[in-house]
Amino acid sequence: MITVSQIAESLKGEIVGDPDLVVNGVCELENGVDGKISFLSGPSYFRYFNTSRVSVVIVNSDFDLPANGKTLIKVGNPVYGFARVLEMFSERPEYPSGVDKKASIGKASLGDHVTIAPLAVVADGVIAGDGCYIGSGSYVGSKCILGKNVTIHANVTLYDGVIVGNNVTIDAGTVIGADGFGWVTVEGKHRKIPQIGTVRIGNDVWIGANCTIDRGTFKDTIIGDGTKLDNLIQIGHNASIGKHCLFAAQLGVAGSTTIGDYVTIAGQVGIVDHITIGDRCVIASKTAVFNSLKPGSFVSGIPARDHKSRLRQDVIINRLPELMKRIRTLEAQIIKGTGKE
Repeated sequence: MITVSQIAESLKGEIVGDPDLVVNGVCELENGVDGKISFLSGPSYFRYFNTSRVSVVIVNSDFDLPANGKTLIKVGNPVYGFARVLEMFSERPEYPSGVDKKASIGKASLGDHVTIAPLAVVADGVIAGDGCYIGSGSYVGSKCILGKNVTIHANVTLYDGVIVGNNVTIDAGTVIGADGFGWVTVEGKHRKIPQIGTVRIGNDVWIGANCTIDRGTFKDTIIGDGTKLDNLIQIGHNASIGKHCLFAAQLGVAGSTTIGDYVTIAGQVGIVDHITIGDRCVIASKTAVFNSLKPGSFVSGIPARDHKSRLRQDVIINRLPELMKRIRTLEAQIIKGTGKE
């Protein structure tokens, strides 16, 4: 049983209403349910506030509309506050520490409270820190190093020598450390360039399902601290990704590209090799980036252009049929000698 006062205390929020009200779950604001808690993230959702049947709403600290019978919890960031509430109501399974008898463990060094699930394989020379979890069917190659509290979900593959920091989550189906796409054409045949680097993943990184991160040719592929990768992302060999980046699904980053800190990239973006994306750039969905970007750039389109400039250009392009019609009319009038518009 969780009360409003307990939630507010956890969020360091201010209560407007009944602190002893029992909250029995979470829901969206639009289709609110009695006894549950939701949040109000911005003005576009104000229209749902009065009609929603939800009992408790997390709002911004400066929210000044009438509560309309609801209990409010005022916080600095309602979205983050609601995320914390979701954690309170989450029922994730707790796995007992230890090695399952159906797992295969080589000469590895395992810290305290490590869990190895059935059919997982941990090769010789692996070091896994305290609190690590390795899911069923996953493979951790020789001499991999896992920091503390690393969670590797089912059917993940870490090739030999991959280095993972603390508090990292890797979702199912991801492959880290496969060879980069390195070939040289000699006498009409494609010859393999050995890939002898590895992949280094920083602390507090989240890597989604079915991602692929290639090992470097001779220098390492790097994912910086705090970066979050969505599902279905390809990171090429020798790429260097900065800290606290946010990458959406179906992004492809070609080899030897450097991406700075706090870069946000939307879905289905393609980035060519050997360029630099500056800190705090924003790249809109379906953009193709062929050249380096200065820090703070906001680009979109194919090829990538300044987003505001591209929108102005698109307005002009959309008017081209109308303008062409007017030009043809003027040409016809000139030919006739009228000179009139």
